[in-house]
Amino acid sequence: MKTKLIIGMTALGAISMAQAQTQGAGPSAIPSSTVRIYGTADLAIAHYRTSDQSKTAMHAGGAGSRLGFLSSEDLGGGLKASARLEAGVNMDTGTSSSTNGSPNRFWSRQAYVELQGASWGAIRAGRQEGPTYNFFPKFDPMLLPAMDAWGVLTTLGSAAPGSASGKGVSTGFLINPTQRTENTLAYISPRWSGAQAKLSYSLNEGSATQPKLFEASVDYETGPLTLGALLVKASSTPGTASVRSTKSSTEYALGASYKSGPIQPYFTYIHRDAADPSVGSGGGVLNGNSESVKLVGAVIPVSERGNVRMTLGKYSSGTQDSDATSYGVAYTYDLSRSVMLMAAVTRLTQDSNSRWPVFQSPIPNAGNAVNGIIVGITSRF
Repeated sequence: MKTKLIIGMTALGAISMAQAQTQGAGPSAIPSSTVRIYGTADLAIAHYRTSDQSKTAMHAGGAGSRLGFLSSEDLGGGLKASARLEAGVNMDTGTSSSTNGSPNRFWSRQAYVELQGASWGAIRAGRQEGPTYNFFPKFDPMLLPAMDAWGVLTTLGSAAPGSASGKGVSTGFLINPTQRTENTLAYISPRWSGAQAKLSYSLNEGSATQPKLFEASVDYETGPLTLGALLVKASSTPGTASVRSTKSSTEYALGASYKSGPIQPYFTYIHRDAADPSVGSGGGVLNGNSESVKLVGAVIPVSERGNVRMTLGKYSSGTQDSDATSYGVAYTYDLSRSVMLMAAVTRLTQDSNSRWPVFQSPIPNAGNAVNGIIVGITSRF
């Protein structure tokens, strides 16, 4: 259970009450305001093996560790204002983590303000989790990015675009691999008859060579059934003496899940359209073909607190002998509503031209498989 910490509200309430009484106002004039501290502590130990190489590492397994602050104030008439600051934490070292690799970005996970109306939805501005971030977890039965097929296969290729048969250091072929955007204005609709829409537009004020980004998703929930669609579009960018110009790029995804019964199925299809090939730092031409991932999976409840979770997926690179297949199987056990234990295995097989690793595994020889095993714990507060 998430713990809510109300900071200074008793004192503020007493002061506000005194002011209201002095001005002849009743208690109904006093807004309801809270500040909540929340977080996730996630840590796992993993072992990887490929091409006669092995590596043991400690890292996040199921969710990025974080510390966040969420303020909320009821303005009356169904209107509410809120603000969120959320920072990432490396549990293995105690250092700050950044979702974009910048050590200077402390509030790297989220930093936004929001105005919400009960009847019309919410408008949000700042750095935030976009429609992409909220879409994929609905259709991923494992939710263990280091081991499940979704996490493994979407880190192949590159949205730059990157090399479909390269080796390591890839953020994946998704247009928005961190699934967060800055300088973003977003709209989140209420849920109408089971359907909800989310739209976001991100400015490129940091650099003209970075694309503007539009994201939109819609999902429909009725009982155990969830259906969803996602669209992501990056604008074209001008070139410079050192940066190549790019044309616009489009990505879409479809998902379905049914969370009931002895076997609960999941399905996802992700496609990024063809883009202009680009030239890498070594002078080689990188992949400009369309890339896609097909994923199926399931959750099998085995006890009141335990679940077997599995995923199987296929990555299509659009280039010869550069595709890959991955599967993952996990067992999760809820010690409580806020603490979960997990253990999982994964395997990635790939065609003869590919050298893709799995998360922090060694880089394999071309065409070699990668195997991984992980055990970990997640605690939320």
